[in-house]
Amino acid sequence: MRSAFVEGIRTQVRWEGDVRVPVAVKRIAVVAQFSTTRKMTRSFSRLVHELAEHDYFVLVSSACTEPGELEWPEPLPANVAVLRKPNIGYDFGSWATAFILCPQIFSAERVLQINDSLVGPFWSLDAVLADFEASYGDWWGMVRSFQVAPHLQSFFLGFTPTVLTSTTFQDYWASVKVESTKQRVIDRYEFGLSTRLYNEGFVSTAFLEAPRVVHPGLNPMIDGWRETLLVGVPFIKRELLTRPEVVTLGDRVPQVLRDEFDIDIATWM
Repeated sequence: MRSAFVEGIRTQVRWEGDVRVPVAVKRIAVVAQFSTTRKMTRSFSRLVHELAEHDYFVLVSSACTEPGELEWPEPLPANVAVLRKPNIGYDFGSWATAFILCPQIFSAERVLQINDSLVGPFWSLDAVLADFEASYGDWWGMVRSFQVAPHLQSFFLGFTPTVLTSTTFQDYWASVKVESTKQRVIDRYEFGLSTRLYNEGFVSTAFLEAPRVVHPGLNPMIDGWRETLLVGVPFIKRELLTRPEVVTLGDRVPQVLRDEFDIDIATWM
């Protein structure tokens, strides 16, 4: 499988440390990471550790712009590999790099696709991952949104062999290219993935359906962030903290987290 995007950056991609993705891997989480500093946050470290503790091999595809190896607040588990790539292509570029360079991922029994736009997990991923493992669908998402169009939000997705081995899914990753804006990435790849798999007849399920917490026209992770926590989603979107204007009374998010959920968000960033 060839990808013009990956071929264009191949000479700039490198592995950190000695850990590589096994030739045969049953369960793997491909996690896209970006930062301007190589010091990883408590939030990202906790996510990686939780996935590893749930018997997922974790492949971090990092677009960190600071040279030098990533620094972690606690030692990495043995089943974590780190791939470094240039900061182009947004999160879909990071995922595509991982899928194309490690094609054994397409042969796994369960694959998670995650990015670091979330803060958390504030508690165990037990319920979320159990929902994925028990899903009757071909693919799964932690949250389904109906804003703009029905789609599984791309920050936390899961795939089974019926999708992983399909030509349409593999061609999708080979087709990823650099887009001029983040909105074009969302339109072409986030909405595009849901549309492509839906049109192929693949069945999707979700841990959280948006109407449980918000009007279908709203973004559950933004407009219903407090309610998503209450129903068991152990994350919030980082955007709520970096751009509080995106939601009404957004400046109160840290206080609500502290008062209602006993979360000191400053320690997670």
